[in-house]
Amino acid sequence: MRQHARAHFWCRMRTHGVRRQRGSTYAIALIVLTVLGTLATMLGWSALMQSRQAQAKETQLRLDSLLASGVTYACWARCYQGRNLPFTFTLNLSEGRVVGRVSQNKRYGDNAMEVRVTATYKDHTKTLTRIIDGSQKARSTTEFALFLDEELVVDGGRKLTLKGDLRANNNIQVKPGGTLSVQGAVSTSRQIITGTLTGFTATLYMEQWAQVMPDDLPDIGELYSQATQVVAGNQNLPFGLTLTNKSVYYVQGNLQIQGALKGCAIIVAEGNIVFTGDTSYADNDSLFVFFAEGNIEVPDNARVSGLLISLDGNVKLGNRAQVNGGIIILDGDLQLQGEAQLEHDPRINADLFRELTRLQETTGGLPVLVPFP
Repeated sequence: MRQHARAHFWCRMRTHGVRRQRGSTYAIALIVLTVLGTLATMLGWSALMQSRQAQAKETQLRLDSLLASGVTYACWARCYQGRNLPFTFTLNLSEGRVVGRVSQNKRYGDNAMEVRVTATYKDHTKTLTRIIDGSQKARSTTEFALFLDEELVVDGGRKLTLKGDLRANNNIQVKPGGTLSVQGAVSTSRQIITGTLTGFTATLYMEQWAQVMPDDLPDIGELYSQATQVVAGNQNLPFGLTLTNKSVYYVQGNLQIQGALKGCAIIVAEGNIVFTGDTSYADNDSLFVFFAEGNIEVPDNARVSGLLISLDGNVKLGNRAQVNGGIIILDGDLQLQGEAQLEHDPRINADLFRELTRLQETTGGLPVLVPFP
């Protein structure tokens, strides 16, 4: 009997321990299920929010595209069809609907017109008001922060920020990982190719497949005939340069320069122009235009003032380089080494520059886009 009782007691104690283990297992399983349920809920909520954000972003891109189409049509209807002001229009496009009104606004000039367009995509609407030039006057290359007669390519890991308008007579291509931000208008004679939706932004007008825009700049021979000072051989100007207003400084070789620039003048180099450091204006009245038959180089972290024009070469911008003036490339490429910032100086397109280079106003071509003040 004692052995049987002991055996029964041992069996009862063992069964109690198993029940305790099972209870602990159930508790752990319940905790795991609760955690997994919470994670699943969080992931589902995150996916839902991301989906909504993607839809909202797509909607805004569609609306912006429709608005750009409306502005493009307004320019074409006024400048090429010759429609009288004011007029209204409605565009029923595959992506949505655009309704616009075009009227005169002399506050910005005799030929200025106000374009107000409203785009509708699904259940969303967006309105944009732009002031543009309604004349048939062609734009000049000097009106752009960046003008290229060839293609603009922004490679991955490169970032270009423009404060002003952009024009290319070939494709504008932003490769995956690259960034092109234009605080102004964008137009190209071919198409805009972007690797990601966030790789390219433009705050104003954007047009693809525009007509080819010819350059209106003098060639190297014409600049030589206008030279007020001709210097033979290569030149190194580490402390800047002071020139008489309306003078043309012609270098028969390469040019290296940095420092303070004083006067309103043109600098021409038959070879390359290399900025070896910061180049700034000595006063608010100074204005310089640099012509290079070859390449133009701006080093890393350098700040350069002036309009840079490469007639038959490339323009190389070092990492974090800044140019205040503009860049025109007629037969070469823009070579970015990292991040770069370019800001247009509107004085460049003033009468002084045209007088210096003997540029003449032309008719026909692209309508002038006048940004908001």
